[in-house]
Amino acid sequence: MMDDGYANRLRRRRYREQRRREHMRRGAAMACIGAVIALCLCMVVAIPRRSATVASAAVADMRGCRASMAWPVADAHVVGAFDPPPQPWDPGHRGVDLAVELGGDLLAPADGIIAFSGTVAGKSVVTIRHGRLTSTFEPAQTALPAGSRIGRGDRFATVAGESDHCGESCVHWGVRTGDERYLDPVGQAETRKIVLKPVTET
Repeated sequence: MMDDGYANRLRRRRYREQRRREHMRRGAAMACIGAVIALCLCMVVAIPRRSATVASAAVADMRGCRASMAWPVADAHVVGAFDPPPQPWDPGHRGVDLAVELGGDLLAPADGIIAFSGTVAGKSVVTIRHGRLTSTFEPAQTALPAGSRIGRGDRFATVAGESDHCGESCVHWGVRTGDERYLDPVGQAETRKIVLKPVTET
């Protein structure tokens, strides 16, 4: 028969062992909860910082963004919109009309070479070749000979001569590709860039 003192000691030992295991389980659970809380706090702190970094990069990228072409007149105001024909042989408006007085300066929308200056079907025309694109202006006249190199923003001609629709209050600007496909000049002169807005920290 088991001694009562021994039995009591055994019960106390088992009780202490059970308490120790429960304490260890509670400690492990608290450690897990603490780790989860710490991870959540790190995520809350990290997200605004990353957003600020993204916003700074976006601003820097936006500052470096540049339209493929510049407006050829100061304070450009479109008075005649681009309206391409459904078929190449149909009538249409293959460019835009910009408000400018007769005698106003024309500025090169991009680096290029004077490809032509003269009269076409009674219209005074100046053409600039910018690599894969070509700009045409009328009414326009220039003293620069064909082959002259000009830089973006350089004064290359004046609004002068004859035009079939602009008269004395505007200049027609057309842009076409090498395969004679006309583009909307406004789309070439405007800066178009999508920038994601940063998350606002609350």
